[in-house]
Amino acid sequence: MDGDKRANPRFLYSEPVSYGLPEVTVNGSIARNISLSGISLKAQGFVPLGTVLELQIRPQDSPKIIWARAKVVRIRQLFSEDCYEIGLEFIRDKETMRAVGRLIGAGLNQQVK
Repeated sequence: MDGDKRANPRFLYSEPVSYGLPEVTVNGSIARNISLSGISLKAQGFVPLGTVLELQIRPQDSPKIIWARAKVVRIRQLFSEDCYEIGLEFIRDKETMRAVGRLIGAGLNQQVK
């Protein structure tokens, strides 16, 4: 039985994502997957649950940046990779959802199970 109760399918996405609080930007994270609901990142630093981050998502082969706000809903340390996996839920607004929808529709076809 599949225990995944997500409303939106996730797609593999492995591109750089900058994140931070409104006054501080942190670089060095890589996306693991993305959906209309949120994004999963591999990052070097710990971020507390409930923190709202500003994201800069850089679509592959595009000069545009998707700006989004997202709330940390899951974090776990990946000891074997000396980093953290951060699960973020998008704070939904029309512009962000349209941009993420276009990104997913533009060729992200490898769905995560």
